[in-house]
Amino acid sequence: MALGLEFHSDILAPAIINGLATASLYGVLGVSLVLVYRINRSVAFVQGGMATVGGFLYWFLTKDPLASQFATKGWPKVPAIGVVVIVGAVLGALYGSVVSNRMASYPRVTVTTFGLGAALFVVGLTGTIWQGVFETGIPGPFTGQVRIGSQQVSYHQLFSLGVLLVVCAALTVVMKATRAGIYVRAIADDSEAAEIVGIRVSAVGTAVWAVAGGLGALAGALIVPLAVLYETALIFVLMRALAAAVLGGFESFALAVAGAVVFGMVESSVGGGVFGTVNAGVREVILMGALLVGVVVINRKRLVSTVGGE
Repeated sequence: MALGLEFHSDILAPAIINGLATASLYGVLGVSLVLVYRINRSVAFVQGGMATVGGFLYWFLTKDPLASQFATKGWPKVPAIGVVVIVGAVLGALYGSVVSNRMASYPRVTVTTFGLGAALFVVGLTGTIWQGVFETGIPGPFTGQVRIGSQQVSYHQLFSLGVLLVVCAALTVVMKATRAGIYVRAIADDSEAAEIVGIRVSAVGTAVWAVAGGLGALAGALIVPLAVLYETALIFVLMRALAAAVLGGFESFALAVAGAVVFGMVESSVGGGVFGTVNAGVREVILMGALLVGVVVINRKRLVSTVGGE
């Protein structure tokens, strides 16, 4: 198979900027996946449902009703973002109360499968409520552009990147320097021992799911201004976020962000024509190849450091 790759340096800078914006969206969702895994030891496929709710709810709340066939609200965009995060947090807490209480002793693969079913249920329900939605050009909470060097960067791109950096930094500090972080790490190490020493495992688990639900819904709201909104669109974004989380073994916020950056850069550069015309199949091969190489390299370094520590 001849790829016939070229190199167009004139569109490299815009591709890098778009890649960083895309990475920030994958990264917010990827960080939420890592957060849940660290306390629940399950893969939170349900975050795809949270992102779908967030994306559709943001569109529903902010779309001008005079320009829509649906009874949308036309709210200001910044308050709508706040409502989206709150709704995501409430849904996350409700889901977390189930998996952290009634399903606490279930095998992790069962909990993971339950999350996948919940995500598909939410996606189907959303598509039923807003059947036929296919929206492009949804405005972000901040419109306009600013010039950085020779490139025009949208405020939405900068806002999305800022959200990722703030979320990642805040969660890192919380996990390392607060009582809540100590509780989460203790539960991740041994939930039974944590309960014996007085940690309310179910309450902490529910709180973590609430935070993750808010982040998932926020990611969905930030993604739709840069994508096409339809029933299953955000499930594909979840796949990218999962791949980013896999790069860090679902343990490291920083590595999840790094994985998101790799995916965002490669996807934007290859899909944006930096290397000439590349079809979707070849793009996926390149993306998955980058993922596999990253996983092997990172795990080899972990193995070397573990052996060296012994």
